[in-house]
Amino acid sequence: MISPRAYAVGGGSDNVTVIDSASHTVVATIPVGDEPMLCATSPDGRLLVVTNRDGMSLTVADTSTLDVVRTVDVQDGASGCAFSKDGSKVFVANEYSHTVSIVDAQLWRVLQHIPVADGPCDLRLMPDGKHVVVTNEESHSVSVLEANTGVVRHVVPVQQGPLGLTVDPHGRFVLVACFISNHVHAIDAHSWGLAWTLPIGSSHVGICLAQQGRVALVTNADQDSLSVLDIRRRREVARIRVGANPAMVQELPDGIHAYVTNRGADSVSVVDVRACRTVRTLSVGSSPLGLCVG
Repeated sequence: MISPRAYAVGGGSDNVTVIDSASHTVVATIPVGDEPMLCATSPDGRLLVVTNRDGMSLTVADTSTLDVVRTVDVQDGASGCAFSKDGSKVFVANEYSHTVSIVDAQLWRVLQHIPVADGPCDLRLMPDGKHVVVTNEESHSVSVLEANTGVVRHVVPVQQGPLGLTVDPHGRFVLVACFISNHVHAIDAHSWGLAWTLPIGSSHVGICLAQQGRVALVTNADQDSLSVLDIRRRREVARIRVGANPAMVQELPDGIHAYVTNRGADSVSVVDVRACRTVRTLSVGSSPLGLCVG
């Protein structure tokens, strides 16, 4: 049985580095489009999609063969992406067009482009599959769309520069990392209002939940570190040294480790979350940003 793989998107090398997450070894690279940004795997794990910001496109790869099987044109500034819960659609945030594209994942054609707020970046599906949440960097807000219709139901104001976001696996809240204001926001996923705000670290790009949702990991791009946030106590409890200019972070299936892409070091840091230390560094493509596991 193949161990779960991690995919690190090399924005400067136009490729994706494939990592065996059990052995923490690089096993392959996949060529993709022009200035790739973020990535996502399908619910069944058979497909990988990668957004290409300058290419204004979505690359689709088969995870068993690691071959590119399709390229779909979307809109300008393709960035965050996610599959629908049943895998029938892909949502793509287009940063420069200020839209979210909905792509049919069987026919691989765009169904519609949904106008949202300015500068949509990261994008996630809520666990129940009913809503899509999108950070809007330039308008300092988070848009909430109906997954079935694409209708924008809520726009939640946050502080300056929201980039990365992560979703509670039980669907209770969304965490948003703000690059400019250096805050983490928690949005209540029932009322779609702000639940709490915490100043932490500096120049946040990525955020994820770990340790069964007990902690959040937040990258500090200008401090070459990863903040560990205790969710219940709502305070920073540790800071982990990683590589230069860390971007995205993702917990691994073993529940012990997390990967961090380091844009300034062309590497991925392997972090032991429980021990709060970096245990290995992997060389990957140039200026890695996006990261997903599946």
